[in-house]
Amino acid sequence: MRKIDLNKFKTADHRILRDINEVIVLNIIRERQPVSRVSIAETTGLEEGTISRIIQRFLRQGLVYESGVGASTPAGGRKPRFLHINPTKRCAIGVDIGALETLLALSDFNGHLQQLKRIPNTRNPQQFLLTVADEIQSLIRIAKPYHEFGGVGVSLIGLLDIEEGVILEGENLGWGENIEVGKILKSRLGRDVLIYFENGARLSALGEIWFGTTHLSGFRDIVFVDVSEGVGTGVIINGQLYRGSRNGAGEFGHISIDPQGPPCSCGNRGCLEVFASDLATVNRFMKRTKTGGRSSRSADAFVDMGRIVEMARNGHPQAMETLKETAGFLGFGLAPIIYGLNPEAIVIGGKIAEAWPLVAGTLKSSLASRVSPLFLQNTKIFASTLHVKPCLMGAIALVLAQDFSVPDIL
Repeated sequence: MRKIDLNKFKTADHRILRDINEVIVLNIIRERQPVSRVSIAETTGLEEGTISRIIQRFLRQGLVYESGVGASTPAGGRKPRFLHINPTKRCAIGVDIGALETLLALSDFNGHLQQLKRIPNTRNPQQFLLTVADEIQSLIRIAKPYHEFGGVGVSLIGLLDIEEGVILEGENLGWGENIEVGKILKSRLGRDVLIYFENGARLSALGEIWFGTTHLSGFRDIVFVDVSEGVGTGVIINGQLYRGSRNGAGEFGHISIDPQGPPCSCGNRGCLEVFASDLATVNRFMKRTKTGGRSSRSADAFVDMGRIVEMARNGHPQAMETLKETAGFLGFGLAPIIYGLNPEAIVIGGKIAEAWPLVAGTLKSSLASRVSPLFLQNTKIFASTLHVKPCLMGAIALVLAQDFSVPDIL
């Protein structure tokens, strides 16, 4: 049961009920397109006349279009017309500010990328964020053929004030504390450009349920584990992002799995992050491939996580061993997630997900040694299905979701 907030609620008048029905229908079209009116009526239980009125409003607003004709029913009658989301109705820009580089993308209303840019990060946040704003303006100019511009979604690292776009604490960026990202971007973009901010791990979870494949269809309680410069988690409870009281929920990367382990940037020792992050994996690989203080011939002069995954997939034994060791640590780290949240599914994202066939067995075996079978059998574990960085896709979803969200009345 959900407790009603008596300090902030709206009663459900006729207009709100109409809006809820419209959002339900629009979401069905987005997820099942192409889809007919008859199919929508069967799914929702709404009368066909109500569905037709909703669709007519959508057609007038340019939210959907009709294309294609289905077969007649055995009883005869008109052939069904198929409905699609209109990709040119609205566009969105997603920005992922990572530890080493920043990605920017322009998306249509269906979430299909039209432009993708990469820019290296610098140590000067003020100047760098002004450069990001200039790139956003460039994408807005490219977006002119679209009917409407929905806004900008920004993925950030660390503990945030998402209303103002402030990084309260983000050690992985190396920028210090209280970085006013929102204020700096708006100083260049102006107040008319809508900007939405969120933590990258939570946006990865949002991106996965919004744009991922159907293996998560119907799941309402999901945890996304983002393995990159650190280890972050995005938690979805009953279909909604869970942020916690101060937007700090999901910091499972800072749960200690070895109290005697190496120090972590958070001040603790032996955190999951110091064993399972990309940096930790690269460091272990480099140690494995050094002989007498010099790199062995099998190791390249420059190695990052992507290169280790590539070598492992090509059968490089030390790369495979290193990734499996990381998978073992991840298995340890998933145990408190399962016991604490009991999710239906856990999704693993990051470069290590590209080596899933090599590491899945080790991760699940490690997890099984720490979790009761009764708990484990009810939690599915998958690799991310997104080919573009999940938090970038989540930043786009953060903007597009404004049109697909049910009004908050309780």
